[in-house]
Amino acid sequence: MPDVGTTEAYWVTAPGHGELRREAVNDNVGTGESLVQALYSGVSPGTERLVGRGEVPTECHATMACHYMAGGFELPIKYGYSLVARGIDGELDGKNVFVMHPHQELARIDNENALVLPETLPPHRATLIPNTETALNAIWDAELEAGQPSVIVGAGPVGLLLAFVLHRLGLGPTHIVETDDARRTWADTLPFVDAIGTASDFRDGHYRVAFHSSGHGAGLQSALSLIGFEGSVIELSWYGNRPVEVDLGSHFHYQRKRIVASQVGHVARPRRQDTSHSDRLQEVLCLLEDASCDQLLGQAVDFANMPQMMAELYQSNLSSPCPLIRYP
Repeated sequence: MPDVGTTEAYWVTAPGHGELRREAVNDNVGTGESLVQALYSGVSPGTERLVGRGEVPTECHATMACHYMAGGFELPIKYGYSLVARGIDGELDGKNVFVMHPHQELARIDNENALVLPETLPPHRATLIPNTETALNAIWDAELEAGQPSVIVGAGPVGLLLAFVLHRLGLGPTHIVETDDARRTWADTLPFVDAIGTASDFRDGHYRVAFHSSGHGAGLQSALSLIGFEGSVIELSWYGNRPVEVDLGSHFHYQRKRIVASQVGHVARPRRQDTSHSDRLQEVLCLLEDASCDQLLGQAVDFANMPQMMAELYQSNLSSPCPLIRYP
């Protein structure tokens, strides 16, 4: 019989409700496998809110599935994709790794699914890898030129990481539209945000590119108004099964505006010919050498308290843009 231990993992058990469940884990690693102990995991608020509410459309189930998840999107489900862990057995023993894995204390993984992290990258910061990769891919989709202003609608985790990456790449200036007063006040303190305000603070038609990440139709409408002739909205929001209504009359048609979906599953078309997923990840690791992005991470929440924190997330009551889970 194989050696079998136990671990705790976070499961969504019903819409808006989750719990920690103890389950078996085979800790007898084989060739090409390692046993890892979680250090931190990151929560992607937009996606995990939709998953936790049971709002993933049936036609998206296969696309949204990720390594090591269990259950199904009809719920219950064990889901997540930003685990930073330390190898404790197998080829990865003693190494810090990033792996797309649900929130779980102990896991047996295939080595090929793990990204070995540089010793200089703090484990907590590595939880930003997925959303930073999303931001970088969107910027590639936009094909911005140096010195060209752009606007971001939505100061959530992806929106703020867009500002961070634009700053690191020397692109900008970057302006952010955010309707929430508290978010605006806080984001205005970040060193990579050039200007932040409501839509009325910025000139309609001024931008060639607007990034939309608010998750609301009203935000998409603002983004469309802010771009000018032959401008593009790079759409990063994922709405699940919620319909979105926008006005495509007036200026949208005669000004030849575009809405371009940007999703991280494929390398952006302008870079796809000569850039692999692995290449993109290496660029993300270089970007995350800058410690200023640590300001986006919330105060670490102990794994034991994750169900309470996620309940707040499902109600849209979290103030931290990038929630962080700490393991014992």
